[in-house]
Amino acid sequence: MFKKLLLVFVIVFLVFSISGCWDYRDVNKVSFPATGAYDLHESSIAAARQNQGEPLVDLTVIIPNLAQDVKKPFRIERTTGILIGNARGQKPYSSPGTYSAGVAAVIILGEDLARAGINNMVEALFRGAQIPKTENFAVAEGRGEDVLRAPIKDYSNMGEYLKGVLKQSEKRSFIPSTTLYQFGVNRAPGKNPIMPLLTLKNQKVEVTGTAIFKKDKMIGKANLDESRSLVMLRGIEASGNIPYIIKKDGQILDKGSVDVCCGGRKVKMDCNGDKFSYLITVYLKGSLIEHEFNKNFIQNPDLHKMIENQIAADTKSDCMKFIEKMQQEYKVDCIDINKYILAKWRKEFQNQVDQSGFIENLDIKVKVKMKLKNVGELT
Repeated sequence: MFKKLLLVFVIVFLVFSISGCWDYRDVNKVSFPATGAYDLHESSIAAARQNQGEPLVDLTVIIPNLAQDVKKPFRIERTTGILIGNARGQKPYSSPGTYSAGVAAVIILGEDLARAGINNMVEALFRGAQIPKTENFAVAEGRGEDVLRAPIKDYSNMGEYLKGVLKQSEKRSFIPSTTLYQFGVNRAPGKNPIMPLLTLKNQKVEVTGTAIFKKDKMIGKANLDESRSLVMLRGIEASGNIPYIIKKDGQILDKGSVDVCCGGRKVKMDCNGDKFSYLITVYLKGSLIEHEFNKNFIQNPDLHKMIENQIAADTKSDCMKFIEKMQQEYKVDCIDINKYILAKWRKEFQNQVDQSGFIENLDIKVKVKMKLKNVGELT
């Protein structure tokens, strides 16, 4: 009898203990930001450029309206603080309900803030246990807030659009996809982050290139063609369309385009005293999408190889131009090759690889291997 009463007591206790949730909150009373933009406060930009005083920062977020029968599907809120965490802490004064920052998928950095340095701004992200380290980062030309406030069609809000554009962007184009985790890793000695660059054109947000960083500070911009070379040289597996024009004796023999996949790179490093030389081999493969003169590949057996050679030659030329710009203008290792030196001689060069004059004096050569898998016709 005692065992039966004990069993009944246990069952009743379990029923009451698991039947509800004491910390329940109505989802309509919680603010879940879809994306956030970090900018220098307008009044702080001039002071920051002159290194005067401590600048304030703006945190602008898109918050979907989850309640039924609302007129607008989302709202945009901006708060200001000495750092992002402090700006986030101002939300209760202007936003009803609880603010939960752990679901944001994209962070947009304003250009002025990116050039000033973003380590302190992302501190609140790294320390938040619920913040996903898969958040995508991008830099906006101008203010990040302007990107969030741009008109959007066919998407519930700009956050959803940016998530679709930036998430794993290298699988669809030669634009690097950069996450919070990757930003943290690429601040290590000998490494530097890169991020997609967003531009507002005719009220439409587009990816227009890549932001080049030296540690946490943006120091340059690469356009779309330069971004393709950067992605290949960096060894990122990416894909996109590449055009070609084959000429002979000043006459165009054929032109078209190929959908190309970059299968990574192979890096060979040689050392002669304190002089380092690199040979970067880039591996490409792709499928012919179009060619203008509609020459049959059976009747023109050399055309297949000519297209491969042309794309390889064009890619090599573009890569060498980018390396020249990297060494003369950026003066920072943005193609991620200093890690090979540190892998062998970390103690000797750890304090040198990020110093001025180091990347500029490296001898870097490029080799491209292109394989045309198919041409869309039976041969």
